[in-house]
Amino acid sequence: MRHSEKLQVLTLGWEFPPLATGGLGPAFYGLSKALSTFVKLSILLPRSEPSFKLQGADIIGLNHLDSSEFSHFYPEVLEFTEDDWFQGPYPLHLPGWKHGLAISPQEALALFNDQEVYGPNLMRKVQAYVALCSKLAKSMQFDVIHAHDWLTYLAGIRIKAQSGKPLVIHVHSLETDRVHPDVRNQVYQIEWQGIHRADKILAVSQFTRQSIIDHYQGNASKIIAVHNALDDSPVTVRKVRTDYKSILFLGRVTHQKGPDTLFKVIQKLAPHVPNLKVFVAGVGDQLGHLKWQVEQAGLEERFVFTGYIKKQQVHEILAQSDAYFMPSVSEPFGLSAIEAAQFDIPCVISKQSGVSEVLHNSLKANFWDIDKLANYLYATLHYQGLRETMVGLSRRDLRQINWLQSAKQVIEVYKELS
Repeated sequence: MRHSEKLQVLTLGWEFPPLATGGLGPAFYGLSKALSTFVKLSILLPRSEPSFKLQGADIIGLNHLDSSEFSHFYPEVLEFTEDDWFQGPYPLHLPGWKHGLAISPQEALALFNDQEVYGPNLMRKVQAYVALCSKLAKSMQFDVIHAHDWLTYLAGIRIKAQSGKPLVIHVHSLETDRVHPDVRNQVYQIEWQGIHRADKILAVSQFTRQSIIDHYQGNASKIIAVHNALDDSPVTVRKVRTDYKSILFLGRVTHQKGPDTLFKVIQKLAPHVPNLKVFVAGVGDQLGHLKWQVEQAGLEERFVFTGYIKKQQVHEILAQSDAYFMPSVSEPFGLSAIEAAQFDIPCVISKQSGVSEVLHNSLKANFWDIDKLANYLYATLHYQGLRETMVGLSRRDLRQINWLQSAKQVIEVYKELS
């Protein structure tokens, strides 16, 4: 590559706006938007919306390749060898992969057009993604491969092997966060392979960087923390006055997000805040259990379960919230806390989170410290001087949290490898 030319980056992703369901999509988009000013991006996605454009990037949704284009690549058989995939203490054990993989054009199109970004056929979709991306990459020009989250790591490994180009993986979350530190399932195996095959590893926080070292035996010299950020478009805050004190929990209701801690804290806090309302915005496999706990404790009038809400609804509920609570057991980053801070909402968050590294003027405690978390929430709801101080200092924190700074770190990694 000549110095006058832009670096060309083959970017592998899974979620991308407007087809996004969680934090991965907005984070991937925010970084890609900032990077596209400086490098040429080719973004390969399982599913994309053709009307959605990003200047400086080519977005290729595999769901928009027609049958004739698929037939050029399929039937595709990937002949994996022991050296390719099955090395190390955590080898892959994916049914059918060891002896090759065949996917028809019809099956691939059905997988990529599935309305579920994840869904019950997720591992098969990952297989199809590996097959097609590795073929497409053979006719593309790029200097470096950047794979976002575990769903794309195998495609990145495959493309690195066939092209000789360096691989950067971006760790947005880990299976040891989502399930348990001792988990050793298929997803863990894929993450382990990605971490040990990559030339450089980007972690969304120092918290995640340390988790990679502790739980995956990652090489510390290859891992750098690149914090997430939020879109820098101005936010107009129009606070809505209510006759009650409100706390917002926003996110998936899963073990990782700490719904059990949420319940215990509110159970302790409720007798001291007679007009308390707790909004739980999200769905997940622990939602039913949380509702059961609330019912058994007689706290139904204190909780409002909104289910999944879209961005506009998120803004509406933020506008009427008095405090934001993120009691996560293990949170790689936690973009929603930054969004809450943008709305001048004091944040009480667990120390087991990446966002605690950048949102310095939030109140932080270990997720298991129920008393301290309850005291912090009480204070943010009742002490106006504390609220004003937290909001003012958090505004200063937010000025340092932007995708441009993150993109500059990533570009330095690209230059080091290319």
